Amino acid sequence: MQDPNDQAPVDGEDITPVDTTATPDQGTKLTPEDEERAMLLASTDAVKGEQLKISLTGEVVTEQELRDYAVGYVSDPENMYNMYYLGIDKLLKKYLPQSKFHKEDRDRIYEEKNTYLTRGHRIRPNGRRGADGRMGYATDAETILNLVIHWAATSRNMAVLYAQLLDLNVKSGYGMPAA
Repeated sequence: MQDPNDQAPVDGEDITPVDTTATPDQGTKLTPEDEERAMLLASTDAVKGEQLKISLTGEVVTEQELRDYAVGYVSDPENMYNMYYLGIDKLLKKYLPQSKFHKEDRDRIYEEKNTYLTRGHRIRPNGRRGADGRMGYATDAETILNLVIHWAATSRNMAVLYAQLLDLNVKSGYGMPAA
């Protein structure tokens, strides 16, 4: 079916298709106006000054501020130390039972915590893990810290904490512990 907007050429009208991909080195000469248009179009993509971005919280920030925030948070050793030792470890030592009777249960909880912090590295039969939870990602440590804080503030039941950590590992694709 023919497009109703297509019109037949008028007598003497040139119907040769125009090559819009031609470049000046192919013999096509640009008029000064066309050259100016081309330069203006090319310059529209150029960034002048600082680029502003809108953060997740709705604040207008520069791209460099976002980079400094993200990299600083991820690679800040003091922040990771505080979360691991002064947060997670301190709360677990305070609220998990300390008796020899509960050692195996504590070890299971620590295994699940460290598996998550190392992004799935479980302890091997030789006793090595191949990764260190203290050197993991700050976002993972923050997730564990929030989970432990909630546990310490509510139930303090070891079975509940173990189940939450195990569920977190399974949902993250780190699997179940070896039997």
